[in-house]
This record gives sequence, C-alpha cells and structure tokens, in this order.
Amino acid sequence: MTDNLPHYTDDPLMDEPRREHQLILEPVATGKTLFGADSKRFAAGCKAGDWMDPKHYDYNGPAEGFDLHMQDVQAKVHAETEAARAGEDERPNDSPEA
Repeated sequence: MTDNLPHYTDDPLMDEPRREHQLILEPVATGKTLFGADSKRFAAGCKAGDWMDPKHYDYNGPAEGFDLHMQDVQAKVHAETEAARAGEDERPNDSPEA
C-alpha cells in the first residue's frame, strides 16, 4: 500500500502522527573505529512507544529502521482514513428532500 503514497514527511495526513512518533536514540555501547576513535552505538525507539529496535546501530541505521516504522504508521493512518470516509458515504442522507 505504501508504494502509492508519498514519503511520510510529505504526506499531509501524517502531520499529527509525526508529532506523536519521533525517533529516540539511546546510547547502548561504544566501539572503536579502524583508527581507534570511539564510536557510539545506539538502540532506536519511537516516542509513541509502539516501536523499539534493540539492535545496536551506527551511522544511518536508526533512521532507516524508523523510516520503516513510519511507513507502517502511514499505511495504518491511510487505511483508517479510507474506512472513515467509506463509513460516511454509507450514512443515510437526513436532509429533507425538496
């Protein structure tokens, strides 16, 4: 379903969910780079509490995992919106006929 949708950051239906769902990074480990510098590793989660990935990420890993989570949220938001619209279309028309 998300193949036909814009990126969640460009989707107007995602404005409110994006305020609730935000990437949280928790430093969980420190490693060494090839040149001996410290390299922090993070576990990623969502502020809304509905996604947590305990893998130790570095570089862009947390953002990629969070993007996948937000695609799921976006699909759910669109499905709920379509269901609500379908429910409105099935309501009887209460307006008086002229």
